[in-house]
Amino acid sequence: MKSIISLFITCLPFNGVRVFFYRIIFKYNIDSKSKIGMFNIINCRKLKMENAQIGFFNQIIVNDLTLKDNSTIKKRNRLKHLNILVLKNNSEIRSDNFIGAPVRGTIDDSIDFLNQNLYIGRNSSILRNNYFDIVDEVFIGENVVFGGNGSEIWTHGFDTNRKMIVGKIIFGNNIFVGSNCVFTKGISIADQITIAPVSVIYKSITEQGVYSTHEIRKIK
Repeated sequence: MKSIISLFITCLPFNGVRVFFYRIIFKYNIDSKSKIGMFNIINCRKLKMENAQIGFFNQIIVNDLTLKDNSTIKKRNRLKHLNILVLKNNSEIRSDNFIGAPVRGTIDDSIDFLNQNLYIGRNSSILRNNYFDIVDEVFIGENVVFGGNGSEIWTHGFDTNRKMIVGKIIFGNNIFVGSNCVFTKGISIADQITIAPVSVIYKSITEQGVYSTHEIRKIK
């Protein structure tokens, strides 16, 4: 029902009217400088926006959502079943991204809803068509860019007995990630890192530099 009411609100004309009804009906903490576009589903227990923007055609189902100064969720994103999502100053989730987690109350004892959290640091950007699996926490530092499109973050996997294994992923500061990279559970990425496109990062990177999991060689 809350999602349906939210969709109805975002069909109303004028940003001020939409913000007013979100404040009155859902008690969302949205300041007068923030903007919410049309045709969104925004279903949160707590929502705080400080001079922030939400674009249009987004599905946002998050327990506790915080958008700091000049942060943005742009368009056609699906952000589903997260416990906490924080976008710090000047950060953005741009377009057509899926950032999701299992529905709360799953029977798998490896899953803890309270760990289904994503923190995005200052001046960081998640561009287009990325897939983030938030079974465990993901921390993204400052000035981190998921460039191009199509990268994946996986915080869970399975052992040979089909038992789920989970692990958080931590990104430092000043990182650029090329298109179509994959990150697996339980790793950390140091500061000052560039990762080449189509790389598979399955262990932690502890020293600054440029990394690729592909070797360029002459084959003929």
